[in-house]
Formats: sequence, C-alpha cells, structure tokens
Amino acid sequence: MRYKYDVNGYQNIKLKHRVGLALSGGGTRGLAHIGVLKAFHEQRIGFDCVAGTSIGSFIGSLYCAGVGTDAMIEEARLVQKRELLSRFWLNSDSANIERIANRLLVDKTFDQLDIPFAAVAVDVMTGNETVLDSGPVAKAVSASCAVPALFKPVQMGDMVLVDGGLLNNMPADVCRQMGAELVIGVDLNHSRGSGARSRRLPDILVATWAITTKTTMYKGQQNSDVVIEPELREFSRASLDNIDEMVAEGYRAAMEKMPQIKKLLGVR
Repeated sequence: MRYKYDVNGYQNIKLKHRVGLALSGGGTRGLAHIGVLKAFHEQRIGFDCVAGTSIGSFIGSLYCAGVGTDAMIEEARLVQKRELLSRFWLNSDSANIERIANRLLVDKTFDQLDIPFAAVAVDVMTGNETVLDSGPVAKAVSASCAVPALFKPVQMGDMVLVDGGLLNNMPADVCRQMGAELVIGVDLNHSRGSGARSRRLPDILVATWAITTKTTMYKGQQNSDVVIEPELREFSRASLDNIDEMVAEGYRAAMEKMPQIKKLLGVR
C-alpha cells in the first residue's frame, strides 16, 4: 500500500492499486463531473491518472492542474454563452474554449500537471482517435471539445482535430494505457439518444451528436470497473443554467456507487 495525496496536498487513504478516472463527454451536463470529484475528495480517494473526452477533458484537466471544485463552480458561473458560441451557434471558434480553460490552467503544459492526464480527440484527416498528452493543455482541451459544426476544428501540426466523442466518449481504455489497474468511469448521458427537445437547429445538432456518441460508449463501459451514471436527462446539453443541480446530481450518483467503489479498492 502507498499513501496518495490529492491535488491540494490533502492526504488520501491508502490504495493497493493504480486507479484511473475516465470522464465522458456530454456538453454542459459535464458540470456534474464537478460533483463527482467533490465526492471523491470528501472520501479521500485520489487518482493516479485521468483521461477525458470533450467536457470530461475540460473538467479533468482542471482537476489534474490542482484546481479545486469550488473554484470550478465559481468559474462556471462566470461563463457566458456569447464567450463560447457565435451568434448563430454554427462554426464557433474553438479558441473560445481554449481561452476559458486557460483562465484556470494559466498556460500549463501537460508535464506541469499534478496528476497524469490525457485528452481524447479525433483527427478528421485520418479518421483516427488521437490521445493528446503533451504540449499546452488548454489547446488539447479545445480540440477534445470541438463538436463538429458547432466549433471549428483545431489544427495541431498535420492533424485537424474534433471532439473525441466521435470515437471514444468515455476513455477508460486510455486510463488502462496510462497504467491504471482499476478504472472508474463517469457516464454523463446513459439515457443518450432520446432525441431533440425542439425542431430548432441547435437542438437538432446537439441531439444528433448525442445519438452519434451513443455507440462510442461501449468500449468505455467494457474498460471500466465501475461506472457512475448521474441522472441528467432533465438538463439541457447546451445550457449553463442549473449549475448547482447538476453538481449535486454528480455528487449523489458518485456517493451512490461509493460502497461498490470502496469494496473494489479494498478500503473502508
């Protein structure tokens, strides 16, 4: 057994195994990830590595950079839609995501993070999944979050990158590749594919993306030892309202699985 410490230096419980956390995509529903992290912090359970897709990469990068959950919530309250999306939503600049992420990441590179982290994107030039784990973190996060049609792709070298949910929406297998022996996954949208809320183009696009990513979850489920599933269907995937409610639901869902997780980790 070895002592583990969280990003704020708080002594966590002893764990026998290397533990990874896989955070899924799911639009603004990803604020529920903050509640999940809050639950693990309270239970003194830390992670050896984190992999995230889309909003999961955004929240995961902040956690690995040492940003506390209270600071994440405070920043979420400050974000305005006009900072992210163009007037007509379509083809918004992915640099908007990078700018917002950097307000808390302050230009950190991957090797400056407190916990090993990877962001998942897709290179549309090759059609291949790309694991980003070097260079500027905020740029990698913007690539992982670049939902096609809503955001412009992110150019990195010869790669033209879009949202990783296209091929791997809960990258538990990436955690395995990073050395995790046990992986806890967080699935924001286990009720995905339920359709659009209206016939408005933005709602149609968001629903289409949710339906597309539904089939990319199986690999994540197969590579996770436990999957936390917040009930978020009542919340929009594209709204910055209901922050407290989504955080609370993430916390509830994590605490619901905590007995199973502690048994898996061999702790009381």
